[in-house]
Amino acid sequence: MHRRQHVLVVEDDPLVAEVIAAALDDDYRTSVVETSAAALASLAGGGIDLVLLDCTLPDGIHPTLIPSADRLSLPVVFMSGDPQRMEILTTQPRPFILKPFTLAELAAAVAREIGGATPAAA
Repeated sequence: MHRRQHVLVVEDDPLVAEVIAAALDDDYRTSVVETSAAALASLAGGGIDLVLLDCTLPDGIHPTLIPSADRLSLPVVFMSGDPQRMEILTTQPRPFILKPFTLAELAAAVAREIGGATPAAA
């Protein structure tokens, strides 16, 4: 049997996290954590294929979280209502979903990144 890919949702708003997990649950295994410290622990445990990362967490974004995902070759998709927030967190281009987003936009971003495909140039 083929292993379902595992998406780690890092989101502190319980309602948003629940909606995201429910939207992805048919196609992916999902785990939800509320802090970047919990996300680091999840990454250390292994088995994650993609990180959906809210850019405004109560504990901030731990300085080793994104580099840890990079070392593991895990795609990180940023989510935020503030488009400038991503520019503060990373110097390299990353997938970004502007809140509020549709579930179709979310699913498309995850599918594009988890499959290793790069988005077509506009």
